Amino acid sequence: MQNNLLSVHQEPEPQLGELEAAIMQIIWPQEEVTVRSVWQALQPTRPLAYTTVMTVMSRLAQKGILTTRKQGRTYHYKAAVSPQQFVEQQAHRAVQDVIDNFGEVAIAQFLRALDSVDAERLAALRKLVKEESSDET
Repeated sequence: MQNNLLSVHQEPEPQLGELEAAIMQIIWPQEEVTVRSVWQALQPTRPLAYTTVMTVMSRLAQKGILTTRKQGRTYHYKAAVSPQQFVEQQAHRAVQDVIDNFGEVAIAQFLRALDSVDAERLAALRKLVKEESSDET
């Protein structure tokens, strides 16, 4: 008998690999970048081919993590979201995946885990939930 608790997602979820994360650490503090500027910033610690950086940045744009605009022959890239927004989106996806795959069992486990959280941290979590709820309205 096959266990149907796990489901297969229709779309791959964007996550950052090691090189993608290194590239985003360069991009996030800046308003706008080019492949060349990111490639140059990586050279002292990661001597990569220009085309490698170009390919990774193109894939980040396909994932919706970067936006692009073309000026002449040069593509300019911007982060589509802040680092904090990215982390929040990833956390939301991870939680939603667990709930989608395990339903009430997952929610029960989350609640059980909260029993061992100290009061100060629990208060901080309640405050965070309240802030996010007011941001959505």
